[in-house]
Amino acid sequence: MRQAELPAGRFRYESGSYGGPGRSYMLSILCYKQLEADSWMEHSCLVKPDAMFTDEDAAVAIAEEHLAAAHALRADGGTIQDFALSLRHAGYKNVTDFRIVGSASGGVV
Repeated sequence: MRQAELPAGRFRYESGSYGGPGRSYMLSILCYKQLEADSWMEHSCLVKPDAMFTDEDAAVAIAEEHLAAAHALRADGGTIQDFALSLRHAGYKNVTDFRIVGSASGGVV
């Protein structure tokens, strides 16, 4: 996963992939909530369930593009609601009961 500080404040977002080898990968964006100055906790996970990839890097790259587009709205004076709606309109949905699995290449499963 690659980190993006979007939007500024108590949340941080990282693009990535949801799935695993042999199961395909969906585009994902993991949201971290700030607990203290240098302390973050996984808060939510968004996935785009209608886009499945066999290549994890391809899934991550497209998720990065979607996250960058949402960031551009904020940079142009948009609200946090504009940021969220951009991801919703791109097809992202919240995953409940997600879990993080560490690996050499990262990822959310």
